[in-house]
Amino acid sequence: MSPLAASPVETVRPPVSPEPPQTLFSRDFILLFCMTMFCNSFIAVFYCFEQWLEGMAVSPNWRGVLLASMFAMVLLFRPLASVLLLRRGKLPAMAVSIVISSCVMLGYAHVGGPHAIGMIWTLRIVQGIALAVFSSCTVAVLVSCIPKGQSARGFAIFSLTMLLPYSIIPAAAEPILPLLGGEAGLFAASSLLGLPSLLMLIPLAPRLRTPEMAPEDSGGMSGRALWQAVSRSGLLFVYLACLAFSIMTVQAIFFIKGLCSVTGANPAWFFSVYTLTIILVRLAGSNRLDTMPRYRVTLLCSAVLACCMLGLAWGPLWAFVPLTCLYGLGLGLLYPLLAAAVYDRSNPATRSINSNVMMATFDASGMLAPLIGGMVINAGFGYRGVFTATAISVSLCGCFMLADRLRLALHERRQTAQMQ
Repeated sequence: MSPLAASPVETVRPPVSPEPPQTLFSRDFILLFCMTMFCNSFIAVFYCFEQWLEGMAVSPNWRGVLLASMFAMVLLFRPLASVLLLRRGKLPAMAVSIVISSCVMLGYAHVGGPHAIGMIWTLRIVQGIALAVFSSCTVAVLVSCIPKGQSARGFAIFSLTMLLPYSIIPAAAEPILPLLGGEAGLFAASSLLGLPSLLMLIPLAPRLRTPEMAPEDSGGMSGRALWQAVSRSGLLFVYLACLAFSIMTVQAIFFIKGLCSVTGANPAWFFSVYTLTIILVRLAGSNRLDTMPRYRVTLLCSAVLACCMLGLAWGPLWAFVPLTCLYGLGLGLLYPLLAAAVYDRSNPATRSINSNVMMATFDASGMLAPLIGGMVINAGFGYRGVFTATAISVSLCGCFMLADRLRLALHERRQTAQMQ
């Protein structure tokens, strides 16, 4: 028996979770940022996945299913991973998930023959499970790296881990796709990005070994307790807004190349322009995000994004770049404000859980958006119909946030009436 365990009075219980740092750009935040950026490149290369499936003569409905299957696995396994990993260290889980994702990217190059759809489906399922584990670990560590009062800024900066790959990979990949032997060769080449991610686990190891909750308290984090934490958070409309918003973004990412084949625009320009706009917006205005009137800005951004989607689908070709810039502006403001709403309205005990529920809405959109897009195309509405659907989706995002604001106002009135 160790000396610390000999006397209950002398036992010093280690902290369950590290205290948030005073500065946002701590060493761990920067390392987590870089590692996540490299791993998100495994997703960014799928900007051409739908076109690759079309080249293999896969039907539109099957294209939607195969696109959605990876995110369906993330949606199913993220809650389980979140609960289990709160009571354990995250270092082995993150290392294994990175290795599996890298191996899966190599597997796409060997797909072919009569069983091609089954092989792709298997790869997507395996990669989805690995992504669920990695992202759950990332979110749990991220919330402990963000200082109090800088939630919108922290989420805004960290969201660049997805934007930077999309700003670089499509523009760099389009010219060299023939040299790589097509999309499957691009997927295989991206597997090399798992190496720097694994190296960054070494300096992050001390933080990743620390569980979010003590092992002796793990019995309290049951499935029932998790459901209670979510259902009583008062964030239902915010989660629905996140879902509707993310459906729009996922459909834009996966179907923009198909739309450009109809309109004559350059898909690489879409990714480069809108991601660069978001980066500039968040770097220049990140200090002001936490002071903005959130409901007014989210409603305005939702309306602007709906107009952008309709303009990209039906507008003239000369408006493609200006609309893409406006799309990036709206996206750059809307996501961090939605994420901050979840962060600020959660207490320290439920912040990690609620943040993972928010991420689960993004996973659900990754499953629903391709299915909706595939059905729209299969129904004969084409890629323009898909982008009309994105406009409807982001309009619903604004409606849900308006409903949340009205619910809060009603709750405040009831509290005031009770006090009087």
